[in-house]
Amino acid sequence: MNSSNSKLFNEENYLLERLAQLDEDAFEYVFEKYYPRLCLYASSFGTDQTLAEDIAKEAFIKIWKSDKNYKSLEHLKNSLYQSTKQVALNKQLALKRSIQREEYFFDNQEQYEDSPLHQIIHAEVMGELYAAIQKLPEQAKMVVILSYLEGKTNQEIADEMQISLQTVKNYKLRAIKQLRSILTPETYLIFLSVYKIFEKFSLG
Repeated sequence: MNSSNSKLFNEENYLLERLAQLDEDAFEYVFEKYYPRLCLYASSFGTDQTLAEDIAKEAFIKIWKSDKNYKSLEHLKNSLYQSTKQVALNKQLALKRSIQREEYFFDNQEQYEDSPLHQIIHAEVMGELYAAIQKLPEQAKMVVILSYLEGKTNQEIADEMQISLQTVKNYKLRAIKQLRSILTPETYLIFLSVYKIFEKFSLG
């Protein structure tokens, strides 16, 4: 960004106007100005520095993808802080669900020790599942990753992808059908055996 643009962006109305017109220089100006502050704010949620930086970056991405018709600079700043807070809370919730899943599997390990469910911990099966997920169409793949790998609820996925709740559910069903044609019969059966357990922590 050149210095002349930087000076112009000091004018609130001009900056907001350029943001509304998707000016990348304007967005870069906002990023450079507020990124350190948002990192500090994100760290207040008990995250380490690296995660705080990731949260701040994700917050900016959400702002960039959203409606950028801000009424004032204060409105813009409030949106940035609100976005950062939401991302941080979502990260905390995803971590909590991940821990719950691990505890659930641990508590039931003995019960399922001789069942196909126990086999999902084996590297070769997980490897096949991950490889199969990568072959899914982009939208279905994203839903599977956000749901089963990141532990987000259907509603959180709908909000993040800006699609309806029913569309999320439809993508899940299509993904299951497509995985059936990609996975070996044994691995597909294992995937189905844990599907309901995954859903236990993904419904919303």
